[in-house]
Amino acid sequence: MTHHSDDQLAVVLGQRQLIAVCCMFLVTMGLVATLAYVSGRSISAAQIAEGPCPSEKAQAMVVEPASNPVPAPLHAQAEPLPPRQTPIAPAALPVDAPPASGSVFWQVGVVDRGIATVFIEHLTRLGLRARAADVQTPGFLRVLVGPLPTQAAVDDAKRILDKSGFQAFLKKY
Repeated sequence: MTHHSDDQLAVVLGQRQLIAVCCMFLVTMGLVATLAYVSGRSISAAQIAEGPCPSEKAQAMVVEPASNPVPAPLHAQAEPLPPRQTPIAPAALPVDAPPASGSVFWQVGVVDRGIATVFIEHLTRLGLRARAADVQTPGFLRVLVGPLPTQAAVDDAKRILDKSGFQAFLKKY
């Protein structure tokens, strides 16, 4: 048997030994964290018990009122909302008959009934004719703006939708 001088000792840990080493590491870290917490609390409690340092002289803080105690009013610019049309109650959400063949709408989304109510009320406040239509998925409704009989109506509705942040697409029935 020949012996090489460059042989090294290899340590092989099995699964159980590896788990034991990890557990010991976690326990040690928990102990260190606990000691740090307790040490910090005891130092704080001792400092509180001592009170302020005798070298620091307590001085009274005097706060004088400002020469103008009333702040200047803030001015805000807001666009007036279009006149409110009749609100749509959630229970009375109009789900019209399927649109007529050949009619054109902007589809705002396919959403659940509650969101559809909010969309339709908001679109109505913007001055658009909005409605809900059934879809094949139960519990969801298609929110449509229209019908839009002319290209000018299509363009006007799209401009309002874009300005309001809606991403709609044209839907022809």
